[in-house]
Amino acid sequence: MQGVKLTLIRSATLRIEYAGRTLLVDPQLDPAGARDAVPNTPNPRRSPLGELPEPPETVVAGLDAVLVTHLHRDHFDDTAKRLLDKHLPLFCQPPDTERLHADGFTDARPVHGDATLGDLLIVRTEGHHGTGSVGEAMAPVSGFVLHAPGEPSLYIAGDTILCDEVRQAIAEHNPAVIVVNAGAARFNTGDPIVMDNDDVVALAGETDAHIVAVHFETVSHATETRADLRERLHAEDLGQRVSVPEDGSEVPL
Repeated sequence: MQGVKLTLIRSATLRIEYAGRTLLVDPQLDPAGARDAVPNTPNPRRSPLGELPEPPETVVAGLDAVLVTHLHRDHFDDTAKRLLDKHLPLFCQPPDTERLHADGFTDARPVHGDATLGDLLIVRTEGHHGTGSVGEAMAPVSGFVLHAPGEPSLYIAGDTILCDEVRQAIAEHNPAVIVVNAGAARFNTGDPIVMDNDDVVALAGETDAHIVAVHFETVSHATETRADLRERLHAEDLGQRVSVPEDGSEVPL
C-alpha cells in the first residue's frame, strides 16, 4: 500500500497522490476576478472569488494525469489550458474529447466505462447537475472512482446533487472516501445544481465512507459556505465523518 494523499487546491480542484501516481482533478487555475460573473445568479461577482493558495505553475508540476469531470469553466479554465502539458493524459467524459483535442491536448482519453493508467483503474460515473430543465441544460457531467490493488477506493462525485446515480456508484464501488461538490450553487430559478448541506448530511447517513466536501467560496452562485456546513455537521454530530477542508490543505484520510 502506497497510501492516499488528497489536497484541496481551490473549489473542486484536487491534487491526489494515489497508487504511486499524481493526479490533478478539475483544474480551475485562473487568477481571482479573471472571468465574468455567472449570469442569472443571486449575488453575481467576477470569478474566481479568491486567489489560488500557490502559484498555478506549482499546481501543474509533476503530474501523471488529469481527470476532467466536465468542461464548465470553473472546472477547466483558460489558465489550465495554457499551463498543462499538451501531451499529458487527460481522462474525460466522451462528449468532451473533441473539444480537448481542439484545445491542443493530444492524449485526451474518453472514459466510456472505465480506463487504466498502469495498475490504476479509473471508472466513470454519472450524476445530475441540478433538477428539471436546469439540470438538463447543465448536462452532461461525470464523476470518477479510483481503484488500485491494496488501496482504498476513492469516489470523486463531481458536479452532482445527491441522486440515484450517486447512490448506485456507492453501492457498486463501496468507496472508502467520497469527495462531493457542495456549496448549494444555484441560479435565480430552480433548485441547487450541486449538493447542499441537506444532501451532505443525508449522504453521511447512507454510507460509512469518509466524506470530503469541497467546491466552496470560489464562484459567486454558491449559496452556502464552509462555515454553514461545519455548523450543520456539528449539530448533527457528523464532524468526524465529514471533512470540510480549506483551500491549500491536505485532507487527513
